[in-house]
Amino acid sequence: MPTKYKQTVTAKKSLDLVPEIIRLLEAGEVIILPTDNTYAFVAHAFNPEAVTKLRSLKEWDMPSPLGIFSTKEKAEEVAVVTPASKRMMAEFPYPVTMIMRKQKHIIDELTGGFNNLLILCPDRFIYDLVEAVPFPMACASASVSSEIIKVTTFEVAASVYDGKVPLIVDGGRSKYGRSGTLVDFTVEVPTILKYGPISVDDLRPILPEIILPSHLMK
Repeated sequence: MPTKYKQTVTAKKSLDLVPEIIRLLEAGEVIILPTDNTYAFVAHAFNPEAVTKLRSLKEWDMPSPLGIFSTKEKAEEVAVVTPASKRMMAEFPYPVTMIMRKQKHIIDELTGGFNNLLILCPDRFIYDLVEAVPFPMACASASVSSEIIKVTTFEVAASVYDGKVPLIVDGGRSKYGRSGTLVDFTVEVPTILKYGPISVDDLRPILPEIILPSHLMK
């Protein structure tokens, strides 16, 4: 059962919040942050109880890997980095979500029992936060898996999750309003699995070898 809070604190997006964000995450809390994709649940990635709490809020009906906010410099803490994935991360912040092999020490709570996890850094605020926070941050879109509604504005996040998390950061409306383009880097050739804000034509200058599976080919 998720923790109930008498009052959820709200604050405008600012790096001045970094000390409070670190304090809450170190205490095992789940918070909601804005990104250019959608609003996101965020927890300390190496705290099993916090990750379990995040999954409880998400209400997934089946195991799924969580995301990790990261940068090219920090990704090796959690994922197996390849030359192709390094080229992609050199473009961060960028609205792509990368499927990557996990490092051996990564907890099962984070991966849902899979060998992969998701690496992303959709915008400058998240990039700067990753640089400032001294531990990896697990993330997932702040929407219940069974619900159709996407949490892409502060108002929706506050109405749905007031009293369910200790902090919601107000970043206004998400720029893209959808998940990042999903690219698989665990296969021999990087492959787009799901379209988002970025097209295959956008990615070809970075990853000339990238391919589309048959269901995405026209």
